[in-house]
Amino acid sequence: MTLTEIRPLPISGQVRDMLRDKIMAGDLAPCEKLTETNLAGRLNISRGPLREAILQLTEEGLLVKEAYRGLRVRSVSRRELSELYSMRTTLERFAIEESWEKRTDAALDVLKRRLIRLEQARTAKDVSAAVDGEIALHSWIYELSGHSLLKSHWQKLVPLVQIYMSIHNRQHGVTGVFMDANHKYVDLMQGDDRAAILNHIGEHMQKGLDSVYASVEADR
Repeated sequence: MTLTEIRPLPISGQVRDMLRDKIMAGDLAPCEKLTETNLAGRLNISRGPLREAILQLTEEGLLVKEAYRGLRVRSVSRRELSELYSMRTTLERFAIEESWEKRTDAALDVLKRRLIRLEQARTAKDVSAAVDGEIALHSWIYELSGHSLLKSHWQKLVPLVQIYMSIHNRQHGVTGVFMDANHKYVDLMQGDDRAAILNHIGEHMQKGLDSVYASVEADR
């Protein structure tokens, strides 16, 4: 990705996306210490847009800025991963309960299109697009719920989910470790068995936790 690509974003937004992609690709590793001077040189960009991009990524939680310790890529840990997947399971099950009676053919068509885009990203072996596609697939139920606080809690988790998914995809590739589970998720969402989809979420999240944890250990 270069800053000359045609995108309807200010320079700071392009720099933010470039840095986010580098974090997702592992080019900027967890806990890696960063400085504005070093990043400006590596990316060949001016300090102003870079400073704005760093601020945005700090607010997202992908970067951490601490007094006397400087700037670094956020760390990853087994405890955080366990807490993340526990929270995801709880939130997503609640989102399903909130949204079950709100499903329509039009809403389900949106879900199916997102699954197709995820499959396309995996086929192309595009790590960043595959992570975005996975996030979009799971965001659907929160969007459908219309529950503002629920959506807000999910959005706060997204940067962490992105980091762990990216580590997993770098270790295992993006060609479909969880695609069967994603297809089952979409199939169950179109059915009438609420208990089955709630049970599937628990199983899917546990398998995700186990697989991503192994990837985090291998990535150290």
